[in-house]
Amino acid sequence: MNLELLDPWEQEYPQIIEETLEDGYVLNCKFNRRGTMLAAGTHDGRCVIWDFDTKGIARNMLGHIKPVSSVSWSRNGKYLLSASKDWTCVLWDLITGEKYMRIRFPVPLMMAQMHPKNNFIFVAALQSSNPVVVDVSDGKTRITKLLTDNIDCEAGKFFISAISWNKTGSRIYAGSSKGHLFIIDGETYKTIHSDRITSSIIKDIQWSRNGKDILINGNDRVMRYFQLEDHDGIPTLKNKFQDLVNRIQWNSACFSADGEFVIGGSGHKAEHNIYIWDKNIGNLVKILEGPKEPLDDLSWHPIRPVIASVSSYGNIYLWTTKHEENWSAFAPDFTELEENLEYEEKEDEFDVVPAEEVSRRKEDDEDKIVDVTTVENVQAFVDSDDEEMDEDEIYYLPPIIQASDNEEEEDDQEGGHTVDHSDREMRDVVR
Repeated sequence: MNLELLDPWEQEYPQIIEETLEDGYVLNCKFNRRGTMLAAGTHDGRCVIWDFDTKGIARNMLGHIKPVSSVSWSRNGKYLLSASKDWTCVLWDLITGEKYMRIRFPVPLMMAQMHPKNNFIFVAALQSSNPVVVDVSDGKTRITKLLTDNIDCEAGKFFISAISWNKTGSRIYAGSSKGHLFIIDGETYKTIHSDRITSSIIKDIQWSRNGKDILINGNDRVMRYFQLEDHDGIPTLKNKFQDLVNRIQWNSACFSADGEFVIGGSGHKAEHNIYIWDKNIGNLVKILEGPKEPLDDLSWHPIRPVIASVSSYGNIYLWTTKHEENWSAFAPDFTELEENLEYEEKEDEFDVVPAEEVSRRKEDDEDKIVDVTTVENVQAFVDSDDEEMDEDEIYYLPPIIQASDNEEEEDDQEGGHTVDHSDREMRDVVR
């Protein structure tokens, strides 16, 4: 889709389910940084990636033997991190569709997230253990334990249930099973601030696109909106979102693409409802009612008013706005008529143009120089906080051509070999 042709006055939030994506039993989903691809983790340990324009499957990768807890994109879109209940994390090379590295931990993983700037650093929340930062640069694995200065965490009195980087990667935000929010320095890995914001477990930490709004989903049926003055500041509570009538539990929550709305996925066992609030005022704007299936996860498209919601039956529903035909958008002088009108043609409107005049116009058009080498930045992708654009960033995945058996035999006879990163030794994390 050409993002330059999107209607700037389009409705700010979706209303209807336009399409359903099905491939196995999906547990969670995540858009890439540009919204051109959608990744999902399944119950049977696979990672599936859809091309969001064609809705076709671009990659189908099997790397786990138990359900996938979370998926996370790298900044340049070339790598995908999958964390699983089978105690392993897999960093996928999406260009080849193979494992770049597989790391085994001593306990199952709650979740893992890639660094927002570095494509080879990620943070992981481990079940009943301290969270860790993993650096796999240069093919080597360096693991740093977090919250080692916290006595209660070391003693096992609580564990980290949700963890996330801020937009610049200078801070790590960790939510505990006792409702504590820890802010950790992204370079020294020392705790610089801690506060207990709820008495229940923190289920998720989400950021808006500007990197200064935080949404924390707790198990006490309340979503809390915090705001930062700058990227390295201390968050202050601005608003709370909850259903005071039905006391609904929220399975998932996030911000809209423009950061003006907060959405929450209902945890009701017989509903697939999505609640949309105004971030600043706090009033309920819309309730999207889906099929009679529980909602497990949801993700808002980073640019367009599109929501991907995952049902407990393993399907992904794509919510979009209602499209109305507007032919005047293609031609400024086009007028839509509500009834038939008589038209009087102008004197020379339908005159036959001589062949000499037609050829002269074609020659004039051929003399114009067309620039086909300069690549202009798409305005929808430009981020004012980014210092520079990534030259190696990819928006779409190339198809993988499977070689036949005869071709593989010929390659073996010629003595060539392919380096497979999945053959690397699996590294165990020492506590």
